[in-house]
Amino acid sequence: MILKTIIVILFFANVAVLGRALYTLLLDQGRGGKRTANLLLLRVGLAIALIATIAVGVVTGELGVSAPWSP
Repeated sequence: MILKTIIVILFFANVAVLGRALYTLLLDQGRGGKRTANLLLLRVGLAIALIATIAVGVVTGELGVSAPWSP
């Protein structure tokens, strides 16, 4: 259950950082600031952490497929 909570937190953090990057992009209006690039770099790191967490959950068996068409 803790793994699913971590996944949800990472997902919402990813969306929040993406929104913040959009805000700084609109605020700077191409003045050459590095805030947007740094936030997008943070977003990539969060996405990698999210994928790694999901992979760990699938490998350990805590996450699995429960679709009706799955054997």
